[in-house]
Amino acid sequence: MLRKWLNDWRFTRVLTIVAPVAMTVWFFGGAPGPAAGFFALGAVYGVLLFRVVSLSVRADMVMRVAFNLIFIMMLSVEDTLGMPMAGPGLMGFTAGAIAGGHWWSGKRSGTVIRRKRERTADGGYTGGWQLALINAASAAVLLGAPTAMLLDGVTVQILAVSLVIGFLGGWALVRFVKSSQAQFITLIAMFFALIPALILAGSFGYGDAVFTGLFGFLAGRLIGGRYWWGPRFGAPRPPFAGKTKRRRKRKRKAKATPSKNPVQTPRVTA
Repeated sequence: MLRKWLNDWRFTRVLTIVAPVAMTVWFFGGAPGPAAGFFALGAVYGVLLFRVVSLSVRADMVMRVAFNLIFIMMLSVEDTLGMPMAGPGLMGFTAGAIAGGHWWSGKRSGTVIRRKRERTADGGYTGGWQLALINAASAAVLLGAPTAMLLDGVTVQILAVSLVIGFLGGWALVRFVKSSQAQFITLIAMFFALIPALILAGSFGYGDAVFTGLFGFLAGRLIGGRYWWGPRFGAPRPPFAGKTKRRRKRKRKAKATPSKNPVQTPRVTA
């Protein structure tokens, strides 16, 4: 019986969930209230990300990036509040991701949850209220999470202006740049310009504005990348709508194979 349980996949999964819980108790047991609270928040984030938000590919990618920003924000705020935030949140997210990212019952029990994007008859991707609600809720989280920076000395004016500017930038990039290659190049350029922008803005005392603007930028991409009314409600907008011109495959010419029988030249008789 014991050997059968040890060979069961659930035993390994439960161990990987118990391990973050034990680490949280070991390292942050001196402040049980905040540690338990932020562990629970991280666990909820992980479960929802892999079980619910993963239904939308774009929202899934954005919220994975957003967790890194939230983790950095918690590191900066916890020194001001004097309570553990980032550590328990990370451990909770790890446990929640493991619990929410696998099927625990049914025929697919023990396998990783993998979502398939459903296509419409015209080659695009489906929409609906469920995808629209996931993207809207994710954008609301992105716009609400930076309010914690108010505890770190960021003023309401700077927070509001940075979120609005970032939101409009992300929205405009999705709505007006129709080429996926141009969007990719723009995002790469922004990534390399981020650190110099933080240094330059920090020298003038506005470093936090650039950081909070990233939350607004991600939220703008979620809102700008969907149809919010009409028959395609909830469906993604171009260039990520799936309608792309496929290159025609060139037909390869068959190589002429030499015949096995040698060609006999006719004899000329005088």
